[in-house]
Amino acid sequence: MATNQRAVLLGIDGATFDLLGPWMEAGHLPHLERLSRDGVCGELESTRPPTTAPSWVACVTGVNPGRHGVFDFRESPLQDPRRPLISSRSVRAPALWRILKHHGRQVGLLNVPVSYPPDPIDGFAVAGMMSPGPASDYAYPRGLRDELNARGYVIDVEIQKYDVQAEADANRFLDDVLSAMQVRAEVFFHLMDNRPWQFLMAVFVAADRIQHLFWKTLADPESDFYHGPAAERLRSRILAVYQGMDAVVGELLARVDADGQIGLFVVSDHGFGSTKAWFNANRWLQDQGWLHLKPRSALRKRFFYELMQANDSRVAKALLPDSLGRSIRRRVRSGRSVFKTDLDQCIDWERTRAFFASIPAQGFYIHVKRDGIGTVDPGAEYQELRRQLRDRLLKVSDPRTGERIVDRVWFREEVYDGPYTHLAPDVLFVARDYAYLGRELLGTRGVVETSMNWANGFHRMNGIFLAYGPHLGHGVQAHAATMVDVAPTLLHSMGLPVPDNMDGRVLTEVFAPDYMA
Repeated sequence: MATNQRAVLLGIDGATFDLLGPWMEAGHLPHLERLSRDGVCGELESTRPPTTAPSWVACVTGVNPGRHGVFDFRESPLQDPRRPLISSRSVRAPALWRILKHHGRQVGLLNVPVSYPPDPIDGFAVAGMMSPGPASDYAYPRGLRDELNARGYVIDVEIQKYDVQAEADANRFLDDVLSAMQVRAEVFFHLMDNRPWQFLMAVFVAADRIQHLFWKTLADPESDFYHGPAAERLRSRILAVYQGMDAVVGELLARVDADGQIGLFVVSDHGFGSTKAWFNANRWLQDQGWLHLKPRSALRKRFFYELMQANDSRVAKALLPDSLGRSIRRRVRSGRSVFKTDLDQCIDWERTRAFFASIPAQGFYIHVKRDGIGTVDPGAEYQELRRQLRDRLLKVSDPRTGERIVDRVWFREEVYDGPYTHLAPDVLFVARDYAYLGRELLGTRGVVETSMNWANGFHRMNGIFLAYGPHLGHGVQAHAATMVDVAPTLLHSMGLPVPDNMDGRVLTEVFAPDYMA
């Protein structure tokens, strides 16, 4: 097997064929269409739940969250009740770049999630999501940070800053997303051309950020947002961002064709779909008698919720002065960040038996007794509470329709395998393929509430997998590919052995027969 092969892994966060497919068929994304036609194409199954941090870590380690230890953007409350933000130190399995360093390969990384602080590798590393900001040491070697800052490089566009219900702010958001993507693309090709590498990985996040805010405007004809007065203008502007991403793919295809030794892999960490309703998981726990709030916190959270609901109603949107509505929405946005939480200050822990920690985790933690805290005895009491959680979850219904909403419930050991499985939520669930989205919001009136007054979307299990190169198949479909298969397949494409402890498999069907021989 050839050992001089190089590989480029291009991540398009949140990309889904549900959106890209129709655009490719219409001729709007010619380079992605060529890649899917002439190379390897298939869906890529995300981690469960389909969350950015654990999924990208699974991608670069080849192991499931039970082995790499990342389940959320915050540390597990079972490890640290303060739930600090995760970092590269939270990843407990070797990533591709460490394996490649062991084999003497030079590596370049750009905007890879959960890679801050960056590893000192033979090459360069620019950390992505979870980096503190441009003043931090987010790039290695250190001089690279100053070079990137001088170019106007943006680590991430924080969606909470924008009030996209106002068309002017929506356009400002799209301006900023497009600008950040263009600078990232310029930096990507500059580093590609001017630094040595055998493996290069870059992740672009524009699609994910757009789809979180505009999915119903983009792809949900059942929603009023899809037919709104600004919808066509916004769809046109949004398409231009995806066409910018398509241009990056086109440039990479040209380089692969010219070089003859590069394999190109394009993946996403998850797909996307509409958020139809919220499942207020902590409210549900309160109704079951399993969670209690401190009295003052309960009043404060109820006030915030009522303010949010008032602004969320169509009547309020029509009657409130725009400035007041924007002020309320700003407050709401600041409270919805996945990087902020005040659960630990609001919950009455001495009376609470279970809690829902965050949207990314989509599961319940049981407050087991340990280290002098907790309310549930390990063993029989713990197992009985898990069974009750599962059985009652399966009976949760939407009061508007009377139909049950939960598709399936798992105990954590049914989803994960490995030494860090004990840090995962004790009980996980999926409701209407994540269209009914569990959230931790406190102070709500009801258990299930509509989300159709927001244009938002959330992750789905079906990401994308595309590949192209001299040793890869042409016009081949990838079948049953998962996130943990990416790392072993990349190593195999470079002629390197796959570690025995990886959960994923080499996708042998994506390679040309002579290469496999």
